[in-house]
Amino acid sequence: MRLGSPHQNGVDVVPRCVPAGSPAGAKKDPSWLMLNYGIARWNDSAVADAKTVAESRTSTGQLLRVSLGLAAPPASSFFYYDWPGSATAGDEDSVTHGYVFAAHGDAVLLKVDHKLGGSSNFTDDSFVYKTSAAEPPLLSLLPYPAGKLQTDTATMWMHRLGSHEWEKKQVPIVVAEEVPHDGLNSCTTVPVGDRFMCWVDYHSGFVVCDMAEESLKLRYVELPMIPEDDFGCGTNNRDTRDMCAVGDSAVRFVSIDPRCCCGHSPSTSASSNSDELFVVTTWTLALTMEKPMVWVKENKLDCEELWALPGYEGLPRTLVEFPVLSSADPDVVCFIVREDGEDWKVEVDTRNKVVLSTAHWTDVLKEA
Repeated sequence: MRLGSPHQNGVDVVPRCVPAGSPAGAKKDPSWLMLNYGIARWNDSAVADAKTVAESRTSTGQLLRVSLGLAAPPASSFFYYDWPGSATAGDEDSVTHGYVFAAHGDAVLLKVDHKLGGSSNFTDDSFVYKTSAAEPPLLSLLPYPAGKLQTDTATMWMHRLGSHEWEKKQVPIVVAEEVPHDGLNSCTTVPVGDRFMCWVDYHSGFVVCDMAEESLKLRYVELPMIPEDDFGCGTNNRDTRDMCAVGDSAVRFVSIDPRCCCGHSPSTSASSNSDELFVVTTWTLALTMEKPMVWVKENKLDCEELWALPGYEGLPRTLVEFPVLSSADPDVVCFIVREDGEDWKVEVDTRNKVVLSTAHWTDVLKEA
């Protein structure tokens, strides 16, 4: 399972994608799912599979119920939450913020901040939602880490499923490349197989740890290109970049970067007509904690190539955003394209340059 991007502001905005009449159509049995970050309130308009329902008590004893609405990419799959048996959950002063923090294989880490009626403080809980082909899904409350964090060293907290305690480890930092002066702003975590864990800053680089080593350490890795022009997307570049695992020991990185009408990177003298021109590029990096690492460029797709592909007819010729790499095939990328208040999702094979499917995106909460 992969995380999609938070297209709308606010953690409770969860999209529902309606399959469009694309040539490929939606796959009935997808080999991967694209999870939306937000978690929506369970109501009469919720479309979720009853077989995905799981319940757990919060740290304050309140019963929390979640369910997963499944959809084949490029549509988003999403979580719903509910407070069964609570008389105050629907009060005006009750607030719940839920979002998907990380996903790997059959496990999803959920964060739920809640303040139900009668309470004056927010409670911040973390849950692991784990699926199984043989048994019903399980929702487990994680304990809180204890102890004071050190400010002069890297401190890592580890929690293993089935354990009731956190492990605290002091981890040295191996600086293989120059770390940005303003530090790292981790946008997401990317687990790679059962071995590596990466904390990614989409503006500059990521920190990787080999979790299989007896003596853990962190290593900083610079991204293949530092954006000079990010379409005004802000400092973390989540609107235009993504990274995912490739096998057990490599990562794939995708970046959407502007170009001017002559085909080169834009300069300050570039005309305004090139504001929406872009190129999509992907790289692969084999992970190691000791040897030099080199990014290998894999695929390059120009915007005019994309717009001319069969299956793209009728979609806006505007900037694609929020790329999500497929965990089943890293050559496949899902994008969002929008125009005049309407949004579409497009699934593209960037190596073979084929539009695999499209979906029209509507906001289920606005329809309710």
